[in-house]
Amino acid sequence: MGQQQLLIILLTVIIVGVAIALAITYFKSHQQEVEIDEVINEMNHIAARAQEWYRKPTEFGGGSGSFAEFTLQSISQPDSTDLAKFKIISRYPASLGIQAVGKSNFTVDVVVYPDSIGSYQVTK
Repeated sequence: MGQQQLLIILLTVIIVGVAIALAITYFKSHQQEVEIDEVINEMNHIAARAQEWYRKPTEFGGGSGSFAEFTLQSISQPDSTDLAKFKIISRYPASLGIQAVGKSNFTVDVVVYPDSIGSYQVTK
């Protein structure tokens, strides 16, 4: 093999290596975004169920117009999934703060109101 052929092989190996490194970086970044979207979907589910609980009379296991006594156990919601750990970070009669701590280094916070859900705040 000549020097020119070795140079072409070396250049090809370098280009392929860089392409693989970029693909891995993209995949990891994309994977975290997918996980964040899944956690937000789960938080939407928790928020909707919390709003139902808010409206339900105490006699039927609800909050009777208050989030003050709400817990994840109130709606039989596990505090963690494969992607995140969920916790209640604030409880007031008219609002509820929920936080998810993702297993791939992110947090998502949201405030739930009786008739709406606030904006999701994602921290990476």
